[in-house]
Amino acid sequence: MLLTSTGTISRSQHQEESALLLRKIEELNGNTARLIAEAVKLIQESKQLSARVKSLHDPQSKEEAGRDTNKLG
Repeated sequence: MLLTSTGTISRSQHQEESALLLRKIEELNGNTARLIAEAVKLIQESKQLSARVKSLHDPQSKEEAGRDTNKLG
């Protein structure tokens, strides 16, 4: 038995709760990694779109935008 601020719980219940929390933490870590990877992709796409928009507004920069886009890929 373990003593807590709200009373006592069995050691097995404590272990089950700890295991559940660890699984939830692992799930959150995986979700966080996926979100970061997606953010990196979105940032790259944003840079490519910005270069395209810039090239549409500034005809002289079309060649530069093409080179910048190729560097990102």
